[in-house]
Amino acid sequence: MSAGRPPHLILPDEVDAWLAGSAIKVVTYHRTSVLGARSILERGVDIARSRIGAYGRGFYTATQSDPFFGEVELAVALRLEHPLRGDEDSISDLVSMIAVRLGDRTGRISPAIAEAIRQELLQLGYDGIVVVDAGGDGIDYIIALQEDAVRVVLQ
Repeated sequence: MSAGRPPHLILPDEVDAWLAGSAIKVVTYHRTSVLGARSILERGVDIARSRIGAYGRGFYTATQSDPFFGEVELAVALRLEHPLRGDEDSISDLVSMIAVRLGDRTGRISPAIAEAIRQELLQLGYDGIVVVDAGGDGIDYIIALQEDAVRVVLQ
């Protein structure tokens, strides 16, 4: 890695080494706004700034890019050693169960509940979430629960 380059940025030829030992072996894609992309490129990922997604707070990516989620695409490599893995229904059921237990009887995810879900998953030893075949379309969602698991792949 270049001494002058921030640690959250890697070159394409560094991806395989970064993903060695990871449960995730492919580059995934994060869609965001122009300002969001600029912030990630300059400072790296900040989980606290992440929008609240269907599975709590985290840095959301997918194996295929979808313009619906933002105008700018970032290629990222996520090094996850112990992700929670399951299909959409099982992950959604687990997250809803945690949300209900944490105080929202409807299972809705507020910002406070989203962070509590993230903290609980981290305490259980998970460093991310892999939703296999999300929506039945063959696309997997991969969500990092910690900033240091994410590297932006420079193009």
